[in-house]
Amino acid sequence: MTPIILPKSGFTSEAATIIGWSVAEGERVEAGQLLCEIETEKTTIEITAPTAGLLRKIIIGEGETRPVGVTLAWIGEADEPIPEVKTAPPTTPESTQTAPTPKASARPRQARTGRVRASPAARKLSAEHGVDLTELSGSGPGGAITTADVERAVEAREATADVELVPMSSMRRAIARMTQGSFQQAPHFYLTLEADAEPLSAGRPEGVSITHCLVKAAGLALRQFPQMRARLQDEAFAIPHAVHVGLITAVDDGLVVPVIRDADQHSLAEIAEVVRSLVEKARAGRLSAEEISGAAFSITNLGMYDVETFHAIIHAPEAAILAVGAIVEKPVVKAGQVIPGVRMALTLSCDHRVVDGVLAAQFLGRLKALLEAPSALGMA
Repeated sequence: MTPIILPKSGFTSEAATIIGWSVAEGERVEAGQLLCEIETEKTTIEITAPTAGLLRKIIIGEGETRPVGVTLAWIGEADEPIPEVKTAPPTTPESTQTAPTPKASARPRQARTGRVRASPAARKLSAEHGVDLTELSGSGPGGAITTADVERAVEAREATADVELVPMSSMRRAIARMTQGSFQQAPHFYLTLEADAEPLSAGRPEGVSITHCLVKAAGLALRQFPQMRARLQDEAFAIPHAVHVGLITAVDDGLVVPVIRDADQHSLAEIAEVVRSLVEKARAGRLSAEEISGAAFSITNLGMYDVETFHAIIHAPEAAILAVGAIVEKPVVKAGQVIPGVRMALTLSCDHRVVDGVLAAQFLGRLKALLEAPSALGMA
């Protein structure tokens, strides 16, 4: 029997909801066939069959929310016994959790029926400002409402009068948790250098962007420097054999990180096509679990917004992230002469637990050399 597992969608996803099943229990499925769709705090994910067989048992039904990592269903043959699975209790999404019950006031509020005890001055002040005395707790003798009580109510109302409270989306909460956790746990250090961007600006093939070149260059440099793609695992370094590069992508109200797999092995044209497809899916919320998992290194590019340099927070549990700034025309010195130049800032954020400064500098230098020699990336 083959279990279908509720996958984690990156960042700090903790639960997901079943949107709907495309296959009924007992039907035969083929490997790669769509089984169901799930919704996480980041995106909608399609779950496909890892193998052919009968969909013997659906454990989690439509509309149900469960923690990531639990078994959704079983695929097998008719004569195979279905394993016993301890079903995880339903998970209530954060957005629907009941707000904590406010603590009771030290002084009981006045009942809405009957006369409210308040001083004449407090009554006059409340009438002037439109304050409902029945909503206040009195601090005077016997719980009587005083002018100070009314003034505090007026101040509290005015303090929020010019503020719109917008609840955070589940994606925004996930990003907040990930970035805060990464910045607190990983001791960041940063290296910045400028690359000569003129060769890339002048000689790129049609349909190939600076970002595509960055992905290819990062893939080649990561192959040469395996420690840069390591992550901590207990007291060891886990270094994946494959070179998968994540691309930080802006979507409505947040970010997702689609992954270009085997970035060191593809041509620029192939990378361009993969990136276009992934970005389109990301903005439509249709990335699969595989398409947002497994990155060993990430790239974030704000050059299109005229940002020249910035420091990025590492996308945990990766050990480094590359922040790329705008291509800028500026004077540069070559052979003792000031000449026009085209430059691009590359800033590497590293986890000092995994990477040391010298290694990071060597990696960044190799990345710079690749970008300044487009033929190394497969450009004519």
